[in-house]
Amino acid sequence: MGPEIESDRYADTGFSIADTSPEVNALMFQKLMSLTGEERMKMGFSMRAAAQQLILSSFPPDLSEYERKRQLYERMYGEPAPEGALAAIRENI
Repeated sequence: MGPEIESDRYADTGFSIADTSPEVNALMFQKLMSLTGEERMKMGFSMRAAAQQLILSSFPPDLSEYERKRQLYERMYGEPAPEGALAAIRENI
């Protein structure tokens, strides 16, 4: 196993939440770090899938498949999709 990581190490990236006591934050961090790498990865995949479903459900139902994918990319990554990715979307629709 890697080096010990203090629970407040990632305070500026989300592990420490302003409305959570340091004790609860440390407990949450400890529980998360007690999971296997595979379990944490599955958790991350699940959270990404949930975020994707929330985003897709916010789109108007009449969008084309291309436009749904283009807008999904922008919402997920915060920037326009690269032209190469847009071309691949067009080819696969």
